[in-house]
Amino acid sequence: MVKTQYNQQHMGAAYGPYGQMTQAPQVQTMRIDDVIVRTVALVGATFVAAILTYGMVGSGDSASVGTAGMLMTLGAVVGLGVIIFSMFKPITNPFICFAYAIGQGLLLGGVSAVFEAQFPGIVVNALLGTILVFAGMLALYRFRILKNSPVFTKVIIGAGFGIFALTMVNLVASMFGANLGLFASPGGDPTTLQWIIAIGITLWAAFSFILDFDMIEQSAQMGAPKKYAWAGAFGLTAGLIFLYWNLLRLLSYFQSN
Repeated sequence: MVKTQYNQQHMGAAYGPYGQMTQAPQVQTMRIDDVIVRTVALVGATFVAAILTYGMVGSGDSASVGTAGMLMTLGAVVGLGVIIFSMFKPITNPFICFAYAIGQGLLLGGVSAVFEAQFPGIVVNALLGTILVFAGMLALYRFRILKNSPVFTKVIIGAGFGIFALTMVNLVASMFGANLGLFASPGGDPTTLQWIIAIGITLWAAFSFILDFDMIEQSAQMGAPKKYAWAGAFGLTAGLIFLYWNLLRLLSYFQSN
């Protein structure tokens, strides 16, 4: 009897009074608007963090530059850790999403200041290029000029793992003082191989948005839980950041010649 009363009270707390239940509470589902709002918030956090280290490095003060260097290193470590984690599980935790956005912003700001000092105007051009490419890919997807397919997904994902492996090998080699010649340093004279790699990775960054758009649209249509709006926002933010990185490098190649 006592157990029955407990069960009735417990169920009533969750679903309403026992005997008057109509249906279990509905789980809130994600909408495309949810993804848009979260993406704007993450991009905004990235931008604010970037302004911080951009100003520090641009000031030329040794203390500020040293502090910026530590913040950039921290941002790089956090960003790399989150990206590796995202390969095995969707990022649906807003704190992790913001940690990635802020970390990448700290790194982006300092690096952008270095590029801007050497190539005046390159940061604005890279930002404008990122916006235009993103808008162009969105339009191509919206009007179904470009569509996702099983083959397209396999190609993009396979190429993504290849790019990640290439980047990691180059990073590890540079830590030991080896230069594999895959990426030209700012102001250097890029080789044919470096041009091919830079253009190829930039194209991959652009076309990878098709997977993000399709995932977000399909998730919204199928009624995915609202928390997955963070996964969609994280994917778009990471894509925008990666595209900006590569446009910054590519534009520096053009100005080096």
